[in-house]
Amino acid sequence: MSRKWAEPVWISKRTDYATRAILALALTDGETPMKLEELARRTAVPHSVLEQIMPTMRSAGIVRSERGARGGYRLNRPSKEITLERVVRLFQGQLAPIGCATRSHPEPCPMSVECSLRFVWEEVRDATINILAGTTFADLADRAGGPWRPVNGLAVGS
Repeated sequence: MSRKWAEPVWISKRTDYATRAILALALTDGETPMKLEELARRTAVPHSVLEQIMPTMRSAGIVRSERGARGGYRLNRPSKEITLERVVRLFQGQLAPIGCATRSHPEPCPMSVECSLRFVWEEVRDATINILAGTTFADLADRAGGPWRPVNGLAVGS
């Protein structure tokens, strides 16, 4: 018997794209603002999607935008102060794998009294939060390799 498994969709594309954008900005160390076109090229994220997610991150205080010919986006604070949890929560909201295991406003469940499943989902939630909260974009930038690092002076997509 063959089974068809659905593709995992725990992290949305927007969240993935947002984390890529912040990592790309973290790799520049805030030296100069990065134009949206450059950010799209370096992250392989559609320009149209960046146009939607960057204002959200600007409103949240994660990035700032600068106008003018030399303008663009840069991190609003050092990358060591921006956690993966902060960006993921901005786009994902609750980080529990199931509604009954959220910390605030858990969904009612007739099985919740002494439900051994719920305890496991809460452990998954807590482990996820701990990993994301303990990972900064400075950490990610330090570990970045491959297409994240320029080759012969050219960055991703060059």
